Amino acid sequence: MKNKDSITLRKEAISLYLAEEKPTAICLKIGVSRQWFYKWLKRYRSGNENWFADESRKPHNNPQKVSAALEQTVVNIRQTLTKRIYSQTGAFVIRLEMQDLGIKPLHTSTINRILKRNDLIVKRTKYQPSGKAYPVVGDAYPNSVHQLDTVGPRFIKGDGRFYAFNLIDVYSHKISLYASRSQNDQSAVQALINAWKKIGKPEYLLMDNALYFRGSNRYPRSFGLVIKFCLQEKVRPVFAPVGEPWRRGVLEKFNDVYDKSFLRRQVFASFAHLQKASLDFEDFHNQNHYYSALHGKTPNQAFKEQFFPPDFLSADYELTSDKIPLETGQIHLIRFIRSDRILDVFGERFQLKNVPAYEYVVAKILVDSHEIKVYLDDNLMEEIYYPMPVDW
Repeated sequence: MKNKDSITLRKEAISLYLAEEKPTAICLKIGVSRQWFYKWLKRYRSGNENWFADESRKPHNNPQKVSAALEQTVVNIRQTLTKRIYSQTGAFVIRLEMQDLGIKPLHTSTINRILKRNDLIVKRTKYQPSGKAYPVVGDAYPNSVHQLDTVGPRFIKGDGRFYAFNLIDVYSHKISLYASRSQNDQSAVQALINAWKKIGKPEYLLMDNALYFRGSNRYPRSFGLVIKFCLQEKVRPVFAPVGEPWRRGVLEKFNDVYDKSFLRRQVFASFAHLQKASLDFEDFHNQNHYYSALHGKTPNQAFKEQFFPPDFLSADYELTSDKIPLETGQIHLIRFIRSDRILDVFGERFQLKNVPAYEYVVAKILVDSHEIKVYLDDNLMEEIYYPMPVDW
């Protein structure tokens, strides 16, 4: 009965979608999450006439005993991949290499056991969640959320320092890299222009609280160029909690790959050389890096799973002025409220009355109405008058 009810619910959701109901309305009407809805919408679009049925969980392959020669082949492939510039070295890529060599590939779990037996597994510290509910930003599809961060300063021998503005699409892991001599708001906006011409604009842009992203300590309500540019392009800037870089975990993991697989694997003769190499690495990553989180797909493959056409900046777009007016839109800040119940908004401190301590909230700055609305689990808790110089 439970399975029958589940199938009925899936069919009902798609029927409402075909009747041109919006996804949010559908989820509220039948009591499901957006992730659940998009999962079954994707199954429906696959063309399988039994798209609504549960898939078998029976293993595709039976465990098999691996010969010493085949185990050594796996070890040799791993060592070869380690020496290859930009290449991944995990079990999935080893499996693909076996296919290319005409060898019947082993299951990734078997390859991982072989790597473990031969001390070839790189151990990483697993993130331990605090147990506190954390606000969800965006949805599970391409160009819902982009994350932006900087790496640097780094130095090129004989040619000075540089900074890398790295951007990643959270769903597909598609990246855009922009190398700059400066770490400032104009360079950050140029990085966004560069990315949004190629990937398209997101609904949300998640950043840390660096000054060149948000503006000025002296005039916190005037906001900076990055915020104004986002609002002009109908993108909602979102600022992660202060001191919690793991909240941009997808980009943090990529930055580690960028450091180890790109910056440390070659010597750059000049800044121009670095810029060209960055484009080469960007293309290679998007086309060839396989992610277990994407069920073995590359970023380019996952990025094609679009529900809506990408909203690109025009190819000839240029920022003609850094005097962008602050007119409309929302700016989101995710903050952890401690025992003093203080909300930090770019250095300004506001005392909260209705929000319990030790909870994450979303403070939404509404430019049109000059106010901050504080939400806990989608519930409006407080409203704060917050006048802004909209004519700047």
